[in-house]
Amino acid sequence: MKKKQALIAVNGELRGSKEEYRALFEQKDLTIIAVDGGLLLLEELDLFPHLILGDLDSLPQDKVEYYQEKGVEILPYPVEKDETDTELALDYCKRKAYTELFLIGARGGRIDQELANIFLLEYAWRQGLDLIIKEPGLEIGLINKNKKFYNHKDHYFSLVPLSERIQGVSLQGFQYPLADATLLRYKTRGISNKFVEASAEVIVDEGIALYIIQEKV
Repeated sequence: MKKKQALIAVNGELRGSKEEYRALFEQKDLTIIAVDGGLLLLEELDLFPHLILGDLDSLPQDKVEYYQEKGVEILPYPVEKDETDTELALDYCKRKAYTELFLIGARGGRIDQELANIFLLEYAWRQGLDLIIKEPGLEIGLINKNKKFYNHKDHYFSLVPLSERIQGVSLQGFQYPLADATLLRYKTRGISNKFVEASAEVIVDEGIALYIIQEKV
């Protein structure tokens, strides 16, 4: 069965050109979701949303009305609530049976919002969603058990425990390989590795971790 995919734009910053962003997603059949001010990022990229959701406090009313007149679904939420608009977008995707999600605009702006967006990778995983923060030259995702990577030779790689400790960690295809290692959340052993093979694999027997791939540092 074909995976349902969505591109979620949130109210952070773009870290690349319009052409670079569009190249990341041009081969994918995506539902495009604007989360409040993420609509402004989509406009910069010349991408038209299928849905706008959130408390809409970052958007002028006439802009919301313009898209509503164009047939875009608007899903408003109150300003005072217990979740961020981005978390509500993930809940929407769960209800609509999306399984593969790409998040842009997750970085920049307020540091609390940026950290919250990163930690929502775990929330998404617990909801059965495959969420990746994606921008030109950067990918942030979550590893539970094992994950294979292809075509990242010479790119930088970091493994950051979300659990207090991750155990049985093995890295193959990297400058600094590991075998059955333990990494601690409050230590930096997993930072600044590098792909040295065209294919690589990360195995984590116990715990969950963030992975970060960067083309340049």
